[in-house]
Amino acid sequence: MRAAILTVAGSIIVGCLGLWSGVFSGKDDRDDPKPAPSASQAGPSSGGAGPGQVLPACGGKPGLDVTVEPKQLTVASDGSLTAEVNCTLGAGLHLSWIVQIDGVGKPVPHTNYYHKDDLGRPGPYTFDVHLSQAVPGSARTIYVVLTDDFSYRQLSDNRNPDGSLLKLPNGARKVSNSVLVKRY
Repeated sequence: MRAAILTVAGSIIVGCLGLWSGVFSGKDDRDDPKPAPSASQAGPSSGGAGPGQVLPACGGKPGLDVTVEPKQLTVASDGSLTAEVNCTLGAGLHLSWIVQIDGVGKPVPHTNYYHKDDLGRPGPYTFDVHLSQAVPGSARTIYVVLTDDFSYRQLSDNRNPDGSLLKLPNGARKVSNSVLVKRY
């Protein structure tokens, strides 16, 4: 009995010290380069359509071509989002994950955009979010954009040393819902 109580007490103390060091470590994710999240196709593509159905072209209809779930995510350090691509990409078009962080920098806060992995064909994709180095309470918005070859090159080539962009290129069109991801 006494050993069990000591074990529980020790676990609580270690947990509190871990939280204490995370809160007061002085790390501020608004000024640090972002760790690269990973994205992958979640499995064999079902095509998003039943047998005999043809998916519309990406960007060819009003509304959203990609659905991202969950609609909001709050994590201690890691989590994941799932995107379902419900369209087919035409020649010269690209679907890409974008991470948007508002209020970055001092003395004049601005928005940074981070171009992450691409989504190539219809079906599910997983986007892993890693916020262990982020300040508790920080947030970012994640969504998918559709670009043509020219806009895609601007996304890829015009980055700051930390990988960020200060604005999305002209021609980048948001084709998914936005998901607010927060660290508690």
